[in-house]
Amino acid sequence: MLAVPAMTATPDTPASQEPWGHAHPDCRGATAFLFFTSDLARTVNQELSQGPLDAAALARAQLAVDALVQRYVDIQAAPAAFAGQRIRLKLEAGPDAAPQVALEMSPDLEDQIIEAQRLAHQQAAMGRH
Repeated sequence: MLAVPAMTATPDTPASQEPWGHAHPDCRGATAFLFFTSDLARTVNQELSQGPLDAAALARAQLAVDALVQRYVDIQAAPAAFAGQRIRLKLEAGPDAAPQVALEMSPDLEDQIIEAQRLAHQQAAMGRH
């Protein structure tokens, strides 16, 4: 399973006002995966912050995630990567823990996102030297 990064927003720019990654002109190829992970975190956070974390909230979030994946297919961000892929949300809870949302991604999509993140970290590290 893949971890979704927490949303970050400056006090002057709430996350709801930040531009969506899929609207960015550079949202193509490997870069699309980086925008996608941000959009995915934003989508899940927005949908699940509206009330209790229950089956109804999870169903609403699942619909929003499905629509986000379809959006990336529609804009042809990385056509071979997003078409036919799925992200499934599910509630998990330990015996004494509050429920948390876990993401199950299609293996191909997960591998491509991990590789894009690895390359981005590698490029960032090279830029610091």
